[in-house]
Amino acid sequence: RMSPRHAESLVNVRSNMAELLRQRGQYDAAVETFRQALETATMAMESQHEKHHEGSGTNDKGIVDDAIPPPATSIMDEPTQEEQGNTIVDLLVKIADNLISAEQYNEAAEAYERALTSHVFFRKRRQSMGSNNTTTQHHPSSNNGKQGTVLPALPTNTSSTKINFDLASATTIEAAIRNNLAHALAQIGQDKLSLEHYEASLKIKRHIGGDLHMEVGHTLMGMGALLGGPVRDFTRGLNCFKEALYIYRANLEEVWTVDSGGDGDGVNSGEDEQAIFGAEEEAEEIDRHVQNALKNIGLIEAALLKDRDGASKRRRR
Repeated sequence: RMSPRHAESLVNVRSNMAELLRQRGQYDAAVETFRQALETATMAMESQHEKHHEGSGTNDKGIVDDAIPPPATSIMDEPTQEEQGNTIVDLLVKIADNLISAEQYNEAAEAYERALTSHVFFRKRRQSMGSNNTTTQHHPSSNNGKQGTVLPALPTNTSSTKINFDLASATTIEAAIRNNLAHALAQIGQDKLSLEHYEASLKIKRHIGGDLHMEVGHTLMGMGALLGGPVRDFTRGLNCFKEALYIYRANLEEVWTVDSGGDGDGVNSGEDEQAIFGAEEEAEEIDRHVQNALKNIGLIEAALLKDRDGASKRRRR
């Protein structure tokens, strides 16, 4: 039985090993090593959860009771539930990312679903216990720390279709996971569900980063590819690509303004807002996005023209 910090160290070692395997293109081996890290992280969280609720902090009916003090423990020596939850979500995302690289889209979609349900579960649990509460580790009860049944350490449901979308509490991590899940689902023909996740991701990104954030453009590109491809809704697909192009051009102009010594008071007010979802992108990279959007717009417009020509010929007959 290893200590929580020992388990955390083992998870970090295995994660680093898996990352090296990924860099070498050994995706299957990386997935297996990340899964070993995930198993260790999961067992550590369940063990810590059980220890904090074993025979104390509950009344004679097995219900969490604030009147009964939690067991004495050195919580400074243990990772918090939030840290453990973040580690589990991060490992699931890394597993899914490597499965995408290995073109194993079914398994990737399952891993992203688990990451999404776990992230939402841990977020709701933190909210129910109150943020930054010093008793968080000992009182994972419902009803904001009042009397209630002990919540499980991990989510029991792993289906993303059972998650109620809540824009007000959604995070950048949820937006990223939904976007990647949508891509994986599109690869296995789950077009309707893929579109739902793209739309949810887009709403979150607009809500947090604004309509002109680069990440909004990236999700619009994914939606455009889905709508203009298998869904064959060319008009909506074209609109997605055109809005993405507008966003990329606006951001490219902003980068040029900043690089040329301007004040940058334009699209997103500099680097900080772009960095909400990660590192900001350079002008060369944004220009590649512009060219990709233009290419897709051309393809969709050609498809629309072909459809119109076909419809005209059928009417003449």
